[in-house]
Amino acid sequence: MNTYLTFDALPYPVYFVRNDAALCEQFQTITEMPPFADYYRPEWGGSSSWIVQTYLQLKLRGLDVHLVDHFIPNCICVVSREELMQRSLWQSLPYSSYLVVCQQDRPRPEICAHRIVQNPLNILTSTDHLMQFWVQPELRSRNPERGTQVSTLAFKGRWYYLPEAFKNSEFVSQLSSQGFTFTTLPDYEVSLSDWSEFSETDVVLAIRYSNREYLESKPASKLINAWFAGCPALLGPEPAYQALRKSSLDYIEVHNPDDVTAALQNLRNNPDLYQAMVENGWKRSQEFTPDQISLNWRNLLAGSISTGYTQWQKRSLLWKLTGRPLQFGYRMIQQETERRRFNRVTGRKR
Repeated sequence: MNTYLTFDALPYPVYFVRNDAALCEQFQTITEMPPFADYYRPEWGGSSSWIVQTYLQLKLRGLDVHLVDHFIPNCICVVSREELMQRSLWQSLPYSSYLVVCQQDRPRPEICAHRIVQNPLNILTSTDHLMQFWVQPELRSRNPERGTQVSTLAFKGRWYYLPEAFKNSEFVSQLSSQGFTFTTLPDYEVSLSDWSEFSETDVVLAIRYSNREYLESKPASKLINAWFAGCPALLGPEPAYQALRKSSLDYIEVHNPDDVTAALQNLRNNPDLYQAMVENGWKRSQEFTPDQISLNWRNLLAGSISTGYTQWQKRSLLWKLTGRPLQFGYRMIQQETERRRFNRVTGRKR
């Protein structure tokens, strides 16, 4: 049985909202982190991690947190941006709750008191808070017996994000002719366990050609996962990666297939560089352990969020009866306007 750190108590109970009554009931009492497959829902992937996994991690560390399928009036409620698309949640009149919304890679939420963002470029006000994503659950790191050999390249991500130039037969054949193995598979051929399997991977590739604003909403998860996996990473020029970068050992930035082949050859020809990147990654990964991310969450909930909640509670009865619903209605209009703008600029439907 794992031993979990115990943190100082929260000033107030916190309710994590996931619109799935059966799931909420299943995890009311826990003593161990359940298997990822037990709480991951592909159609609600963001909520599985931002809401359910966060609740589980904090619950195991003794904090007064709850997983519920509806908003709790007059309490701190944490919800994901994607959950706000579900009409059934609105029946509980969320303007009576102190809302904290995890933005994910979606349009900026406006109906909340605080936003949890995964990219520093999304911090626009004092009520926006950066929180790094959890490392991939059940991650299986690279087999140390592979030493410094560089022969396998892996892409861990949504297949449709990988640019065509990196998954066509010409690029794969070029790598093969130089002694490198690289296989990409459509999402429907990838199992949940593939996301966490790095045992036979020597180098990780993560690159996508997307709208700049959309990239500014993405997290640094693939870099952090690579550090935990013990694999040097070849990454596209995304803001989240660049924000975490402290040295050239953190990762190698690539822009095109030629950059990838050159980086692989350099790592293969310089085993000392390969080993230095692996060791640096292990050191950097300690900034993002479950204990550290849990502590960051605890401090945020106990700090500015609880302070804001205390002030919110002290507002007059008139404000609570009329100000809250009026403010909520105005913010709803702002949120819908932002949603349409984001979708227009990024070409997505969020």
